[in-house]
Amino acid sequence: MLSNLKIGVAKRRMAAAIKRSLSGDERQSQRIGVILDRDDEVLKSKFLKLKKDLDLRDPDFQMVVCKDEGQKGDVFQGLVFTRKDLGWNGKIRNGEITGFAQQEMDVLISYTEADNKLAALLVSVANAGLKVGREEGHSSAGLFNMLISTGFDEVDIFIAELKRYLKILNNSE
Repeated sequence: MLSNLKIGVAKRRMAAAIKRSLSGDERQSQRIGVILDRDDEVLKSKFLKLKKDLDLRDPDFQMVVCKDEGQKGDVFQGLVFTRKDLGWNGKIRNGEITGFAQQEMDVLISYTEADNKLAALLVSVANAGLKVGREEGHSSAGLFNMLISTGFDEVDIFIAELKRYLKILNNSE
């Protein structure tokens, strides 16, 4: 019953985001942001395939990796958010990350482990009509409008479910 309520709220949020994205009969491009916590080429390629499937241009699709400075690997060529980008008062000091959080997005997707505090901070300050994440227990309940219950290594299932829900939400308007 609670998941049906979450779907209903998500439908309303998505409908409002779609309404903002529509101008007359012409559809303007959607803006989608993705937050990852791994510098993983396979994970990145799966979300780039989502970008292609949704027919999004580069400016309308951005990815950010939230990671600790100690993590190895420099595969990701894009925005990286680390603890050194935080001020002593918890505010984001990196201008590119602040710009990402402040830009208006239709959908923000967070595909991270449950304990990634940097990603949780970024989700909480992001300006998105619909925030989608993995169901991770009680800690994620207030951050997201829609939760998809998958394990971290089930990215294909997560993306398939996300596309299915986006299609349903787009058709409900």
